[in-house]
Amino acid sequence: MNQKHMDRINLPKFQKTSILGLMLVVAGVLLLVDLRLKTRWLTISIPAILGLILLVYGLLSSQKGWLISGSLVTGTGIGLFFALQQLRELPLVEKFGYLTMFFAISWLTIFLILKLVFQNSAWWSLICFAIFGGTSYALLFTQRNFLDFVLYILLPLGLVLLTWGMRRRLIGLIIPGSILMTVAPGIYFAWNGSTNPEGLTETGIMLVWFAFGWILITVFSRIIYKKFIWWPLIPGGVLAMVGWGLYIGGNPSNALGFVGNSGSIGLIIFGIYLLLLRFGIQK
Repeated sequence: MNQKHMDRINLPKFQKTSILGLMLVVAGVLLLVDLRLKTRWLTISIPAILGLILLVYGLLSSQKGWLISGSLVTGTGIGLFFALQQLRELPLVEKFGYLTMFFAISWLTIFLILKLVFQNSAWWSLICFAIFGGTSYALLFTQRNFLDFVLYILLPLGLVLLTWGMRRRLIGLIIPGSILMTVAPGIYFAWNGSTNPEGLTETGIMLVWFAFGWILITVFSRIIYKKFIWWPLIPGGVLAMVGWGLYIGGNPSNALGFVGNSGSIGLIIFGIYLLLLRFGIQK
């Protein structure tokens, strides 16, 4: 019994030593071949290949640690390969964008593998995916100003938190998720297109968007509680009234259109709440 127990303890150590040894051998062989053939791409492909070895070992051994590390190393390795080899003519900031993009994909891969293999929803990995994915999108497809990063990082991050909160029925995640989903577009649309910012108009737009976030808390909390949650409407109403007042003071000629547009969004949100009441989402 004791001998079997010792074998069971030593086996993982032996496997870890073997996998690390295999990785060193593969890396050494690839380096020697590249020195001989002078392809250059073999050397920069080493991290991706080693990551695949870790990933396969994690799948075969069903060990979460190896799966996570293998996915991260693979994603980083593929990003380095594209940045250093295939896209060598691109500016440095875009190379970093592709590296960040593949690193973000590796976090999404972690979520999918853990869900399929272990039936475990690792929502924390989607938070990393949202942050790095938003960063890569801002680096590759925008003008790369500060407001672009605010929008494309906070918006998907809020969506992940909101989805996580609804799936797990946690009001503590629904609140920051709802707020982040409106803070991001509020800051972006208020200040991004303003050529001569006056302060009052932009601040008014931003505060009205913030108000929608608090109203969304009332809407999505219906998924958790079978009663009307009214307290988020207090800060939401205050922010909306202050925002409308500032906008009217800064741009009275377009005030009616702004109030009408924001009011229509409020009606849509209220309609969603009524639909939740009608179909009665159950716990």
